[in-house]
Amino acid sequence: MTIWDYIKEPHPWFDTTNYTPLQIGLFTTGALLWILAYLVVIKYSFKQKTVLIPAIAVICNYGNEVGGAIFFVPDMGKALVIAYWGWLILDTLIVYKLLEFGSKQFTTPFFKNNFKTLVFTGLACSIPLSVLFMIQYDLPMGVLDAYIVNVVMSVAFISLLYVPDFQEHSALLAWSKFLGTGIISVMFSTKYPDNYFLWAIYFVVAIFDIAFIILIYKNRNFIKSNDKSLI
Repeated sequence: MTIWDYIKEPHPWFDTTNYTPLQIGLFTTGALLWILAYLVVIKYSFKQKTVLIPAIAVICNYGNEVGGAIFFVPDMGKALVIAYWGWLILDTLIVYKLLEFGSKQFTTPFFKNNFKTLVFTGLACSIPLSVLFMIQYDLPMGVLDAYIVNVVMSVAFISLLYVPDFQEHSALLAWSKFLGTGIISVMFSTKYPDNYFLWAIYFVVAIFDIAFIILIYKNRNFIKSNDKSLI
């Protein structure tokens, strides 16, 4: 159902015909943690003039946000439709900041010099790919496309830790992504307990998210120990 079809009919704020109150509560909690993650990214983009989400993840994720907000709206009630639009609005700002500062994520001259062209090309591909995948193949709430994007994001996050002279990463962002995704994974595991593809993705994302958190703290300890040796 598109957003234009959705607004023609009345809908409850939380639709308990499709989900239990516990499932709605879990998903809403995870959604709020993801909004926190976006706000951290936006704060850093203004204060530190950098974007903490890898460029490839921003590009892929934006296609999913467009699909979920406009062409494949959630069936959990109006509150979650609003949340999806909130994600889209915040992610639009992140895309704008990516165009400003995202080239800092790269050291190769080709990527730095052609960064904006590559971002627009990526968006032109990711939006129709996500939208058409969601319409034709996805489960309600766009869960399959969202988790495929999440795998890309979780793997790509680790690469940012090793970009020379890049801004130190945010532990709050890492934790809010890990916990937000983890809580939503618990929710969908109760909704689709026999979907083993989703189960595999839950674990893959969790492994890389945990690795990212560990590496953040390891890098901080390494920097601190080096600083002490210089005194």
